[in-house]
Amino acid sequence: MALRRAGPFLAVAAVTAVLLTPICGLLHRCGCRTLWAGGESDCNVHLPQGPHCPWCEHRALGATAGALVLGGQAGVYALAKRRRGALVGAVAAIVVLPIASVAGGALAWLPTDYPHFLVRNARGRLGLPKGPIACLARTTSAASAACCPRR
Repeated sequence: MALRRAGPFLAVAAVTAVLLTPICGLLHRCGCRTLWAGGESDCNVHLPQGPHCPWCEHRALGATAGALVLGGQAGVYALAKRRRGALVGAVAAIVVLPIASVAGGALAWLPTDYPHFLVRNARGRLGLPKGPIACLARTTSAASAACCPRR
């Protein structure tokens, strides 16, 4: 019974999980692609010099962005489900994925010094100062090597 009630949103979460890697590539212009096209293997985090994708360089930022995206979708799902049913809620949650991705991605990008977001050199074009979380200098981090091995 619980699986039947949670099933539509679990499907939304599965679709979102599969799409977060190419969304990372679109938002950060970093080289991340769909899982079947190599995933993070071409991400700029693997280059010896920066800038490095904030989601891949700092996994906590990627996890935070993912949680914000999924949280936004859960809110939309709950509202739509209450009014129109679970199927409409699931469709609404998928439809809101691009908006939630930009919002969650922006909130995780702003505290970094990474220059690109949606467009190259977005930080400079918008006149935004660099944040305190470094993505420009290469610090060979064990976390980055462990989570994003070069394929």
